[in-house]
Amino acid sequence: MLVGALMLRKRIGELLLEHGAITQAQLDAGLLAQKRTRQRLGLTLIQQGAITEVQLAQVLANSLSLATVDLTQVQVDWSAVHMLRARFCEQHELFPFAIDGKGTANKKLLVAMSDPLNRAATEEIEFTTGLPVAAYVSTHGQVRSAILKYYHKTATAPATRPAAPAPAPVEDDAPMIIGEEIISVVNQLPLDAPDPMPAAAAAPKKKADPVARDLDFLFGQRSEEDADGEKADRRFWALLRILQRKGLLTRDEFIAELERGE
Repeated sequence: MLVGALMLRKRIGELLLEHGAITQAQLDAGLLAQKRTRQRLGLTLIQQGAITEVQLAQVLANSLSLATVDLTQVQVDWSAVHMLRARFCEQHELFPFAIDGKGTANKKLLVAMSDPLNRAATEEIEFTTGLPVAAYVSTHGQVRSAILKYYHKTATAPATRPAAPAPAPVEDDAPMIIGEEIISVVNQLPLDAPDPMPAAAAAPKKKADPVARDLDFLFGQRSEEDADGEKADRRFWALLRILQRKGLLTRDEFIAELERGE
């Protein structure tokens, strides 16, 4: 990958500082805020007004010798979109918009990234899809708008946060009772009426997740936040990359086992 070596040595803050896009004081303030918010440094600097989205994209593209992409102008390939999960794209602020070389042995997945220095994300994409990644630089806003449009069927993106997934559609024609209406219904019931919402009607218990059990075995008992969050994903994919590098696991074996488990 073209930016692989640079990814190992540079970070966004260092690149911005070297190119005079921000000052040391702005970088220090951004790093301090990042420890508190745990969001990406580029987005933190944008929110603090140290740099604009366009300036950030231009510096990254120029310093890494990468092309930029305007996601509002390209024709998005749905086969590329379907190769990655919405949550993964939101977590890493990237969007797969095309597959180059279809029908050939040299296919590449073209991915718009607001942080092309995110090596862990590109390695995970290459492992799970079996395709090399060609990174293109795009702005935070364009990436998030594309995720909302193509994954969640929503027109606009929020200014500073990834959007929550769209609610699941109601599959029946039963009227919905919400807010004060449900209180009114309960108040009209006789005192000896059965509970309108018995405990048995509560959401069914989650089945034990075999992947979670395996991760608990490898890393010890994890907190609920850890099990559902980004840290668990990083541990899981780090383990897969280690197994792949040691020749103990191939992508075909991984896919076959995944399908067998389902």
